[in-house]
Amino acid sequence: MSPLADIAVERHGARVVARLAGEVDVTNVGSVGRELIGAVPNDAHGLVVDLAATDYLDSAAIELLFDLSRRLHRRRQDLRLVVPAGSPLTRVLELTEVDTAAPLHETLAGALADR
Repeated sequence: MSPLADIAVERHGARVVARLAGEVDVTNVGSVGRELIGAVPNDAHGLVVDLAATDYLDSAAIELLFDLSRRLHRRRQDLRLVVPAGSPLTRVLELTEVDTAAPLHETLAGALADR
């Protein structure tokens, strides 16, 4: 993993939670993407990416989120994002309309709730 980002993956019931800390940009987006998609077994309902400790996402990272959503959708799984209130990422995620591919939740509990 690039020194810019750390990923901690754990299972929460039917979902996989990946806590992403640091920065994701063009230099590490490939390895981050491989780790995230590889962390989701076929029996999981989907992936929750917790961005609470994420400082920066560049355009390559935004594209990764759209790509993850598409890949998971093909497997009949979904992608949900945790973006706490006041996060510096909120504005860029809203401007790029990431919420059209993956719903944004302010808390992990909200993202884990079945809807």
